[in-house]
Amino acid sequence: MHRVLLVGLALLLAAAVALQVMPSTEAAVVRRDAALADYFPRDLAGWHGEDRPPAETEAQIARVRRLLNYDETLLRIYRKGGQEFSLYVSYWRPGKMPAREIAFHVPDQCWVSAGWTECAANHDYQRLFEGHLLAPAQYREFDAQSGHQYVIYWHVLNGRVIVYSDDGTHSQLTTLSALLRHGLGHKGEQYFIRIASQSPLDALWNDEGFQEIMELVAPLGPGMDSRIERFDSSLAP
Repeated sequence: MHRVLLVGLALLLAAAVALQVMPSTEAAVVRRDAALADYFPRDLAGWHGEDRPPAETEAQIARVRRLLNYDETLLRIYRKGGQEFSLYVSYWRPGKMPAREIAFHVPDQCWVSAGWTECAANHDYQRLFEGHLLAPAQYREFDAQSGHQYVIYWHVLNGRVIVYSDDGTHSQLTTLSALLRHGLGHKGEQYFIRIASQSPLDALWNDEGFQEIMELVAPLGPGMDSRIERFDSSLAP
């Protein structure tokens, strides 16, 4: 019985390896002709953006770059009167970073370890955009000394938005399933897109400037409603 199980697992692993040399059938993400800082405008309708580093000190910035290993990143704070929201986007070329590694650095992990308290979550947050449903975002609410934060984020692999699983278990079956879907190295292009605000996001959604940002976020993957993948965020590296 154990021998049969081992043979079965070996065959599944061989199939995953074979997928690495086959042409990809995944949809490619949009080809940007500008750096992230230029792709997203600094000035919106009534809003002005200010770029921030991903951490406070040079040592912390170097550590973030080493951990995330991204090719590009952008953290921009948009303000209008007493309102503000932040846009964070990171990009990885194919083969630069396994998707399961990026999953360990989402707000659920990093913000909580920094002392934030997660107080609400929705794995299927959707809103209409130009008459179509955006792919489900991960919706979160956090509390900290600096205030309450409303957050949505998307993790995009080869143009497909990854919908994180509610199941926190880790098993050989889910690991092999991920290998078969995405391959050993998760070699596609990837984006991580996060929008956060101290104002409820529904209050921002119809704002003209906010919609300008969504018009640019959508082509990177979230606007493609049918391109959705399940992913177990607890998978070990």
